[in-house]
Amino acid sequence: MDLDALAPIIAEIVKESLNKKVYYYGRFQRGPGNRVASGKLRDSIGAVVEENKQGIQVIRITALGGKRLEDTYAYWLINDRQPGKWANINAIKEWIYNKKSFRIRDYKTGQFLPKTEKNVDSVAFVIARSIGKFGFQNKPKNFMTIAIENIMKNEQIMEIIAEATYDDLLNKIEGI
Repeated sequence: MDLDALAPIIAEIVKESLNKKVYYYGRFQRGPGNRVASGKLRDSIGAVVEENKQGIQVIRITALGGKRLEDTYAYWLINDRQPGKWANINAIKEWIYNKKSFRIRDYKTGQFLPKTEKNVDSVAFVIARSIGKFGFQNKPKNFMTIAIENIMKNEQIMEIIAEATYDDLLNKIEGI
């Protein structure tokens, strides 16, 4: 099977899954949002064909300069985070600045506040503390689950797999 033909299709499906609006943020969210703050992760998603430890060719999803997803912050978007250690406050600050739809609200007056350094520091502290205390859950699903569901439904991928399976079957039958 030609995995090189499948890799770009799968990479595109993973990128699209990050754009799916299925995530609810905060108490005052009016509708679902996506997992995109700056778009750096989404835009850097790729897929490469490589051999695993057993010598079997696999398609590895990469991001942020060809790194494995497990070695980037995508790991936390895929896996839930258990309570315990606080999250990285600087990473949360960067996320707040990048997430265009993130607005800081004054708890007492309910008015929106500008994204000043002081306000962002305060909110990042509270978010990191909350993640440390309660953890983080991907509800309803993580983006890789969505991507896998879409890969299984993709007609182009099914066509490539069916053709490769048919060719392999013909090669295995002796006498043809």
